[in-house]
Amino acid sequence: MTLCKTLGKTGFFFYYLFLIAGLILIIRCEKGEVLIWINENQSSFLDLFFKYWTYLGDGLAFAVLIFVSLMISYYRVITVVVAIISQTIVMQIFKKFLFNDTVRPKLFFEHFNDFHQVTGIDIHSYGSFPSGHTATAFTIAVLLSLFIKNSYATILLMIMAILVGISRVYLLQHFFIDIYFGSIVGFLNGIFVFFLMESSVLNRNPGLRRGLIRK
Repeated sequence: MTLCKTLGKTGFFFYYLFLIAGLILIIRCEKGEVLIWINENQSSFLDLFFKYWTYLGDGLAFAVLIFVSLMISYYRVITVVVAIISQTIVMQIFKKFLFNDTVRPKLFFEHFNDFHQVTGIDIHSYGSFPSGHTATAFTIAVLLSLFIKNSYATILLMIMAILVGISRVYLLQHFFIDIYFGSIVGFLNGIFVFFLMESSVLNRNPGLRRGLIRK
């Protein structure tokens, strides 16, 4: 599979539409406007949904993916581990060196306590840009899409990843621009690692194509 064919996957076009729409919002709206709009449209259902959906962008999601991959292919396990390492390095560079002092909504808004806040969520103050949860969600979504190779599955995975990003805004952890660029980091990371592994000698090792339940 070539890079052009991969980026041209039908399912990925849904994500490209998100990028276009998101860029328009970033250009036309002031920082925080999208967050305010989302917060004003809160409900008890969305509180519950986003409170738990956001965990799909947590490090635990990588652990689940590793476990599932272990059943199918050792090669896939290595691919996921490499993706974790590369994303961690990139996010540390962003959050610890380039944008270490970017404040989250909690410190950005003067009257933050007036916002609707979901019970049980610990809201952070710094390290806003970019969103790590969103990056994780998109890295996982892209890898799964390239593993599964099904357009409908890819669309579903893109929607799931986008919703993780929206959950970060809904829960007042990030601004829209944070999840927008977090999605780009995750998407590119997934593509990069996939092709890095495909071109490696590990891809030509038949023993690594086996898993615990796939002999």
